[in-house]
Amino acid sequence: MKNNIFKTLLILALPVTFVACTDLEEVPLDGVSPQGGSSLGTADLLTLQSDVASFYNEWAHRIGITEMPGDAIAGPTRGGDWDDNAQLRQIHGHQWAPDHPWITASYNKFMTGIFNADIILNTSSQSDIHPEAKFVKALMYYHMIDVFGQVPYRESYEDLTQDALVYSRSEAFDIAVMLAEEAHAGLPAKNPADASVISKDAAAMLLAKLYLNKAVFKSEAGATEYTHDASDMSKVIQYVDGLSSSLNTDSDKAYAYWKNFDVSNDESNEIVFSLKKLVEGGATNKGNAQYYWYMGQHYNQTPGGWNGPVITAEFYNNFFDENDPRQEYSNDDIIDRLGNPVGIQKGQVYKPGGTEKVKDRNGNDLVFSPFTSDIGLVVLDPNLIESAGYRPMKYIPGEDLNNSGNDLIIFRYSDAMLMRAEAALRGGTGGDAQADLDAVRTRVGLATVSASLESVMAERARELWLEGWRRNDMIRQGTFLDAKALKPSASDPKYLLFPFPADALLNPNITQNPGY
Repeated sequence: MKNNIFKTLLILALPVTFVACTDLEEVPLDGVSPQGGSSLGTADLLTLQSDVASFYNEWAHRIGITEMPGDAIAGPTRGGDWDDNAQLRQIHGHQWAPDHPWITASYNKFMTGIFNADIILNTSSQSDIHPEAKFVKALMYYHMIDVFGQVPYRESYEDLTQDALVYSRSEAFDIAVMLAEEAHAGLPAKNPADASVISKDAAAMLLAKLYLNKAVFKSEAGATEYTHDASDMSKVIQYVDGLSSSLNTDSDKAYAYWKNFDVSNDESNEIVFSLKKLVEGGATNKGNAQYYWYMGQHYNQTPGGWNGPVITAEFYNNFFDENDPRQEYSNDDIIDRLGNPVGIQKGQVYKPGGTEKVKDRNGNDLVFSPFTSDIGLVVLDPNLIESAGYRPMKYIPGEDLNNSGNDLIIFRYSDAMLMRAEAALRGGTGGDAQADLDAVRTRVGLATVSASLESVMAERARELWLEGWRRNDMIRQGTFLDAKALKPSASDPKYLLFPFPADALLNPNITQNPGY
């Protein structure tokens, strides 16, 4: 196989973080030297970690691209706050266009990761980290295939003034599988003490995701019906069977789940691959979960937040069992420090200690209310601007809110088990959908339910909310284009893919996705 170097002129949108908006400033980025030649710079393992982190660490990209187009989270305009030129509303309402800055920024991040992986793969002296480079390249290919379909590539980097060639979605899928398989063969076993080390488990999880989505990824743009081959589903089961991770078995059934998101989540058995926040000596590394406790929190809460995105009422209805501990979690320490449970925050909001009520800017009691179609994505009612919507806090912040030790999860074992269950229900051999579904539910103290595609997908919604898989799941299940509470009509099939940014089309070999 030939290693590939891409070239295209792009615009990298850099977010202004920790404010109640997402203003973006543009600076130019070119993946290669504009003068051409073979001087490509250098890359190492830290560079690869940075490339992965650059997408996952930014809420407007990971959450914005993978979750907000689905039904779980929305970003309402609150009077004069959070309009951001309608960027959030466009994503949730399927009204985006090629100039959307989140789309441009995500494209740049994926292609930069591919480029730096290729630098390493074309450097024989760095052969010791070629398996890691192949994994990162395959991961970036996965996202490109999922989000954009086509993938620019280079067979040679000797003349960088030439335009990159482009793999079709089907061709790119085959390359991604090859890379991930080669990575899997060369990577070490998972380090039980550090899931941030790229391992065989990480590559196996990526391969399982590729095969689970193969019918979608091999389809033409705009296709809405998929035929899942039983042999592909058996591959999913095979790769999940090979994982060394396991579900947490804490006697506290609620904490068995929330241990994954606590400050010391590096001790969780369930995390297959993560971005580590703190390394030896306390230096900050690559993981950053801060946006999970800032983006939705009100300014007057602890921690004070951006008063932004919300969990929709229709998605919250997936938690039909009020005893499901995955919707919220608290203990004495959380209430003492924050005043409210973590998870999906709803109802009256309290100050640290949990007894004194938080007030809004007008001095009224702050009560988070369900976000429904009756409210809408533009909130003008002064009584609702600050309170509309249940608020998401998927990670438990530590004492130092700006430097909490939570590692950022990319892959988790319960996700793998539910993929294996789905694959068995789609005809794969060697799996037991009922056993996998039961295991995920009983580890949090819930009764069993009959395994079906519908019940497994509903379990994925409850188990994996805001972990980056909702859009992908809905496309595979055939529900992504459907009407939803804040999008009253079905969407055009073109929205199954995002458009290529306008600047990427300076490469004449890239064809814009249909409908844009």
